[in-house]
Amino acid sequence: MDDPDLPRYLLIAALVLAPIAILIWLRERYMSARTRVLREILDHADALESELQECRSRLREIPALVSRLPPSASLSARATLAAEPEVQAALHDLLQHRLWLKQFGADASLDTLCSACKALEQSRSKLSTQLERLEQVREELASAGSNLETP
Repeated sequence: MDDPDLPRYLLIAALVLAPIAILIWLRERYMSARTRVLREILDHADALESELQECRSRLREIPALVSRLPPSASLSARATLAAEPEVQAALHDLLQHRLWLKQFGADASLDTLCSACKALEQSRSKLSTQLERLEQVREELASAGSNLETP
């Protein structure tokens, strides 16, 4: 009952199944990378939205600080207030990107998703620099206002 051709059948089966197993493994790796990049995109988008909201909040503190300054000093400080529409536009763009991701993210190439992730990282980096500058301006305005109040 011992089949002498059994080892040959096993070898043929292994040769047929090995490429299938490799293809499945490669597909899983690709899907895992897509999932990871999609998760990174969403994390960056959430963080960017939070930072934009923080920026908007800080911008809205400035008018009260500017109102305590003499007109000549407040003129340059008011230029900071022009950033509010830019923050609103950035929030709108972020919403558009989220909608694109929802509609086309599942079919987008991994390269496209990686590019989107990199763009979000760059936007966050730029915003971080602007938030630091905004904080400096806010502190300067608060200091200037308190210096005017103390005789």
